[in-house]
Amino acid sequence: MCYHGAAQPGNQTVLGHTDSLRSTILKENRKFYVHVPAGAAGQAATQRYPVVYLFDADAQFAAATSMIQYLSTNYNALCPQMIVVGLLHPDRRKDLTPTHVVADPPFWAPGASKTTGGGEPFIAFIEQELMPYIDAHYPTQPRKMLIGHSLGGLAVMQIFVHHTRLFDSYICLDPSMWWDNQALLKETKRALETRRFHGTSLYLGIANTADEGMDVTTVLTDTTMATLHMRSALQLQRYFEHNQQNGLKYRGKYYQDDSHMSVPFIAEYEALRFLFGAERK
Repeated sequence: MCYHGAAQPGNQTVLGHTDSLRSTILKENRKFYVHVPAGAAGQAATQRYPVVYLFDADAQFAAATSMIQYLSTNYNALCPQMIVVGLLHPDRRKDLTPTHVVADPPFWAPGASKTTGGGEPFIAFIEQELMPYIDAHYPTQPRKMLIGHSLGGLAVMQIFVHHTRLFDSYICLDPSMWWDNQALLKETKRALETRRFHGTSLYLGIANTADEGMDVTTVLTDTTMATLHMRSALQLQRYFEHNQQNGLKYRGKYYQDDSHMSVPFIAEYEALRFLFGAERK
């Protein structure tokens, strides 16, 4: 086994390092960031850690890793020390979407990709190649968490619905449930109504992306494209709330004062409190 701790060369503070592997499934090299708690370094270290997998690492890795690092210190200990694996996406619309969409996406997401709908091969890469690699090269525990925002949140829901046992806990941040005429949203509704999710946890954070003057009620009754993103996320929240019989440990929150881009930080913090709070008692 070989791994790198949180080294601090010179005057730099290093949150992690870049690793990579050749994917037979995706037929390309895939890079990712890895943070390992500083205590894991050294030949005599025997402690093993839960693993957080995180989408959109270029935008999300530094904030999430810093938060986990701070909240897991001895004087805080809100959550355990964890390994963080941040995935990078050469084509994020390919990796993070469950279905191929021919038409252009909504106006707020210009630049439609011709390769959308690569979610299932990407998930197969995570399960069959990335996870075994991480377990072989880093001091991991079996416990695994997944975090995703926007299209990453959509991918979180794809895995939650179709590959539930791949992770123990899910943090879904302002997900793009509007994708492909809300196809995955409809699948999620059916799954929550008919299946059992004992032993699984999920936290849902929803941003305020409505026009000024609109509230949750008006968004849910609106039918324009301008509210489709928020409306779809609020509908998802309702599906979770109306299916408490399925054994899922769930909490969701609407962040009225946070935008699509500001919500990940505060929602991740509250998600960690929700997921690990009971363990501190």
